[in-house]
Amino acid sequence: MSAETKISRADIIDAAFEIVRKGGWEKLSARFIAKKLKSSTMPIYSQFKTMELLEDEVVKKAVALQAEYSSAPLTDVSALNNGIGYVLFAWEEPHLFAAINDEKHVYMQIPYGALLFEAQVEELTRNQKLAGLSRDQLRYFHFLTWMFVRGIATLKPWIEETQNNVDKEWLTQLIRDGSRILTYGFIENQARSAEKKESYFDFFKNVTQYNNQQGEQ
Repeated sequence: MSAETKISRADIIDAAFEIVRKGGWEKLSARFIAKKLKSSTMPIYSQFKTMELLEDEVVKKAVALQAEYSSAPLTDVSALNNGIGYVLFAWEEPHLFAAINDEKHVYMQIPYGALLFEAQVEELTRNQKLAGLSRDQLRYFHFLTWMFVRGIATLKPWIEETQNNVDKEWLTQLIRDGSRILTYGFIENQARSAEKKESYFDFFKNVTQYNNQQGEQ
């Protein structure tokens, strides 16, 4: 049995994932994967008809790693862990973070990211501070907190340049403070701004549905 016949689909995905992890999409090619696996490109094209199908698997694996970051028990508050984990993933895995959020691949990320999003919303239903909120309100609240931590995730160079002693403890306190402001502000203003929140959330749902449709084509 030749070495090439032993190369599995999982081997190819793992190799592609590590290439993107270290150098981004621009480093990914069938030739580079073959070199990493010490084979020809034949096993790659026998498992994947197009590179786009392989890229989708890389995105799926990257989102799974992001989920691991978000579920790490860094504090005793799961919602806080989600935010801290998201930022740490972006800061510690910059090529993967960019890979699942660029213009070409973001639609691939939406279906997997939506599952993670809903799992995190489910966790919020057990948060006593948010008791009484509807599922859609919890989704919108989580969307707001996600936008907050996404901003931090993309501002690493500026934060490190302007702040002293930026470490995990500093990051945890920053996200904790921001989450408190969002939580109490959201609860206090939910009735007065219900119509506005609903319209914004409808926009978010429409974007998600559009990207899901694009991914199915």
